[in-house]
Amino acid sequence: MKPLLFCLCIITATQAQVVPTTPTKFGKRNLGASTTSSTSSVTSSGGSASTGVAVPKTETTVRTITYITLSGSRQWKSDDGRPLIAKLIAFEDMVIETLKSDPAATTTMPKLAGKPTVIKDGKVRLLAANTPHEVALDRLSQADRKFIETMQRAVNATPLPIK
Repeated sequence: MKPLLFCLCIITATQAQVVPTTPTKFGKRNLGASTTSSTSSVTSSGGSASTGVAVPKTETTVRTITYITLSGSRQWKSDDGRPLIAKLIAFEDMVIETLKSDPAATTTMPKLAGKPTVIKDGKVRLLAANTPHEVALDRLSQADRKFIETMQRAVNATPLPIK
């Protein structure tokens, strides 16, 4: 009879349940501009349920950027032969900011003050994957530099619109 009792003791000892030291529920508390809270309450789990501080809501502003394209998409090559498909864009951008809560706001595009800038400080801007990149002229192939010079002459030859 003793061997059977010994086996029962081993089985019950291995099935003991371990309780974790960290709690499984955490209370949430709101953070605000004020460090004092007069209406904080403590829940049974020990965390603070609310602080009573209201967080001010801000208006969301939507910014729309329009790039002035000077050429269609074409394949550009760097001086070491790596290709890139992009558009030549001007350095000036047209930016419109509207409130998200007012979708019916009709805004007109701002007028360009002068002629678009093609070359600035020995660099051009290329729009690849909807992201503008400034590229140094000396990093482009000779054929691409000639294309940019042609675009520069065309922009300079275009008269400004009459206001």
